[in-house]
Amino acid sequence: MKLKRTLLAASCAIITLTTQASTMPEPPAPVSVFESRVYRDLFSTEDMRSIFSDETLVNRWVEVEVALAKSQADLDIIPESAYHSIKKTADNFEVDFDALRAGTNKVGRGIKPLLDQLKASGDEQVSSYLHFGSTTQDIMDTATVLQVKAANEVIRKQLVAVALQLADLAEEHKTTVMIARSNGQDAIPTTLGLHLTTYMMELNRHIQRLDEASARLQPQIGGTVGTLSAYGDKGLDLQEGVAKELGLTPQTGPWNPSRDNFAETVQILGLVNATLGRVAIDINNYSRTQINEIQEGEGGASSTMPQKRNPRASEYMGAFARMGKMYNSAALDIMSHSDTRQGAPWIVEWSILPESFMVTSAALQRASGLFDKLIVNEDKMLENFSDSKNYVMSEALMNKLAAKVGRGKAYSLVKHAIRSSSDSHGLKDIIENTPEIKQLLTEQEIQAVLDPANYIGSSEQLVENAVAEVRKSLL
Repeated sequence: MKLKRTLLAASCAIITLTTQASTMPEPPAPVSVFESRVYRDLFSTEDMRSIFSDETLVNRWVEVEVALAKSQADLDIIPESAYHSIKKTADNFEVDFDALRAGTNKVGRGIKPLLDQLKASGDEQVSSYLHFGSTTQDIMDTATVLQVKAANEVIRKQLVAVALQLADLAEEHKTTVMIARSNGQDAIPTTLGLHLTTYMMELNRHIQRLDEASARLQPQIGGTVGTLSAYGDKGLDLQEGVAKELGLTPQTGPWNPSRDNFAETVQILGLVNATLGRVAIDINNYSRTQINEIQEGEGGASSTMPQKRNPRASEYMGAFARMGKMYNSAALDIMSHSDTRQGAPWIVEWSILPESFMVTSAALQRASGLFDKLIVNEDKMLENFSDSKNYVMSEALMNKLAAKVGRGKAYSLVKHAIRSSSDSHGLKDIIENTPEIKQLLTEQEIQAVLDPANYIGSSEQLVENAVAEVRKSLL
């Protein structure tokens, strides 16, 4: 495959793919789910694949080289005419990917074989001044920063969309009563809207984390080991110039062995996937046949069981949460450089950064579809209070009695009554069959204490406050 460079802006260019159908060999069969013609849309999104494609990667390398030459010419480190030759060559350059791959196989990095092709396509000034004073890591790291910032923008946009979906749903269901469960057991009443705000607020915090991490990303311009020694007394100005050309924050020092910013980004993506993994667990539980309070609107059909609606979005979100843990572990390894730099942990980045972004983008796409078509069975939520014999209202009963006989005595009365009752009895039966309790309550009070809607506390206001805060920060 070859790529042809066309003018993007005064300071950079973009590569566009040109097909050489008559001379190109058959492409190799995909071996990764991220490239698979069958699976790739399940594990990534088109936007994210574009950001981390070979075409974009090489484009970023050349973009950094052009920005470096422009800044060097502005500072008289190289002749102005050399920059124009470099830029002209870049604008009209066709990348031979077969040759690039062959050269990369020999040296382990793609920059030298790319430079060889650029120099062969240009004049003597290109050969003399392209990549002047720079090192491979300068170009690759700065290009990675550009990719990560672009990927962060995609993830941020998706996070905002899902958080606002949740805000709308939470507001819609702020008084939709359901059983809250803790440790897998019925606890007390809550509202669906209040539970949805827990997802919403987590995602909003992830947006803040992503913004903070993205702001810390800086280019890497330092020469062989970060000292800028090849540029004399113009090194610091060169750093600022390249950053300006690329729209990045100027660096405050070399970070060749310091990979914490990339590791932090992977950790944040892992947090996003962990939140969506919790959503997946809840949806799986709430959609169980015996509970049936929530269902995915686009469930996957079974090949043999006609009645089934498999929660496919939750299934993939759960898988990506597990993959996120794997990437998080690897992200800590990328920080294990020695001395000025070491190749082994750096190489790990080339895999985990793109893959982390791809699965996170796919997970957020799944979450958006899930919440867009979510089926809420409000009647079943209320039925489940009766199915559990209303024991979930025991705390409400205890607190009603506490106002009359004190908390300690009320707790003992209710607990002893439940333990002494038959398994077939519900909470209402227990009240009726326990004189010590029955004599303390009127019939009206008994009916009120058994109504879940009377025991949701400040849920409605809590939802309104959380939704207002998130919308204010995102809109």
